[in-house]
Amino acid sequence: MKYSLLQTVIAYLETYEKEAQSTDIEGFVIWMNQRLFSKESIEEHSAHDDLLIAFKLIHLNRDIKKQAKGVLSNSMLGSIDEYSFLLHLDHSMSFRKMEIIEMHNLEAPTGIDVIKRLLKAGLIEEFPDSEDRRAKRIRLTQAGKSELDELKPKMDALWSELVAPLKVNEKVLVSGVLDKLMRM
Repeated sequence: MKYSLLQTVIAYLETYEKEAQSTDIEGFVIWMNQRLFSKESIEEHSAHDDLLIAFKLIHLNRDIKKQAKGVLSNSMLGSIDEYSFLLHLDHSMSFRKMEIIEMHNLEAPTGIDVIKRLLKAGLIEEFPDSEDRRAKRIRLTQAGKSELDELKPKMDALWSELVAPLKVNEKVLVSGVLDKLMRM
């Protein structure tokens, strides 16, 4: 073994002992963090790192859509958005059309197209909103429930395969980081 990482750490330790007052591990960790993540170091890599993160998220999104399309190819659904609409309707009595569209972060015309396809397929039904005469609500039909019940195990297997390389603590970390990014 070459122990190149260990040699790098030893070099940092030697520099730390020359520069620092403290010789405890906590002091070394703080010094190391300041050294590796200083403002200059962050600015040097920041634009490139931001681009890489954005690219990886876009790539992952496309990969998920491609894999989901494979699962959905033998169903009445044509997109992951249609599946997601049915899934959310299964957990709620109904939604206003714009409510579910906004929940999925879709533009209104795109969301309305998703709803129209689900209505045409008989997987959801539309009815007037009792609180707002201008609004329409949608809910899952029995056909929609059956379609969802058939697809859910296959989609759950897809999600499990997607995160299979991650340990539990990594899943929690990734979920938290993604939550943070989604709040922007």
